[in-house]
Order: sequence, then structure tokens, then C-alpha cells
Amino acid sequence: MKYIVDRDYAIELIEWAYQQNPGPWYKHSLNVARATENILIELNKQGFELDVDLGYNAALLHDIGRYKGFTKSVIHSYDGYIYFKELGYLGNAIVCVTHSFPCKNEHIEIAADWSLVPKHMKIKLVEILEENSTNDIYNKVITLCDALADSEGFTTLEKRLVSVGLRHGTTSHTSLHWKGFYKIKKELEELLDQSIYKLLPGIEDSIYTNVDF
Repeated sequence: MKYIVDRDYAIELIEWAYQQNPGPWYKHSLNVARATENILIELNKQGFELDVDLGYNAALLHDIGRYKGFTKSVIHSYDGYIYFKELGYLGNAIVCVTHSFPCKNEHIEIAADWSLVPKHMKIKLVEILEENSTNDIYNKVITLCDALADSEGFTTLEKRLVSVGLRHGTTSHTSLHWKGFYKIKKELEELLDQSIYKLLPGIEDSIYTNVDF
């Protein structure tokens, strides 16, 4: 499965996407990439053999579907998938989708505003998730880091989830979505033998800032 491993090329792509649709998603993406890099480096210290450049780039570009403008729900994930599939980078295409579903192919319908997603997109997203239900470690790290970084820097999982909930609303199924992030966090922390937060410099500063809503 082909991924982008050239950082200069990855930066070129996200800069282009930002020019198409400027917004806080850009700095969020930079911070997700930083968090992913820190965690992958630490996992390698624990004996893993992970390509840090591959993970960094995939994290940097996970929201590239936003180049098309503001989209509801996980439509940007679909747009990102199509974008990278056409470029020939299926690995990056899949990350654009999996990062939005911490429960993998379980409870797909709990995605925010799922009812607003066109039918043909739903069918394709479900297909992608079913074919990639055993998310590899890159997908897991990026999915978690997506919930640990905003446009200002690193933040606690609780604060990030509450902020998203206040801005986009919650449903009776939201807790299932949140549990997915905590499950990944626990799994990675067992591999790292330490708290994820220790790998995110300055995260403690987030407790002194207001929640975005």
C-alpha cells in the first residue's frame, strides 16, 4: 500500500490545500503531525520499526479533503480519500477515512451528522472501513492524535471531545464514539508504558485556555 514518504511533497500538498480553503484545520493538521511524530519515535524506542516520515505525512494530510471547502460530517474524509486515490497513494487515502472512525467499522452511523452524508458516500465509506477493520498502528496513532491536537497546540482528550461536542452537537450515541478514542489511548499507552500526555510538550497549558464552541 503506497504512502507519501517525502516530507517536502507532503508540505507542498497541504500548502496547496490551505490556499484552496484557509482555516484552522491547517494548524490543527500541523499539530496532529507533530503529535504523531513524537509518539512514533517513542514507539521505535520500545522496539517497533515504524517509518516516522510515513506517519508524519499521513497525519499532516489526514484532513486534506477540506480543500473543497466546509463540509458537514465525514464528507471531508470521503473527499480526501478520492483525492489521494487519484494520486495513487492508497495508504494516505485510507487514513483520510479511518481517522474519523475511532470505533473502526463498529457503530459507523454514530459519526457526526451521518444523516447529511450522501448515500453514495456512505456506501463507499462503509466499504473502506470494512476492508480496513484491523487498523494498523499508524491509523491508530493518527486517529488518537486527531483528538489530542487543535489549532492552538496539544490538548487533553477530554477537552478536545467536549469542544467538538459543543461546536457540532452530540447524540445519544456520542459516548460510543468517545469510548473509541479512550480504547486506542489505553492500547497505545500499554505499548509505550507511559502516558501519551508525556509525549506532548506544553499540553498542560491547555487547561488554562477556554473551550472553543
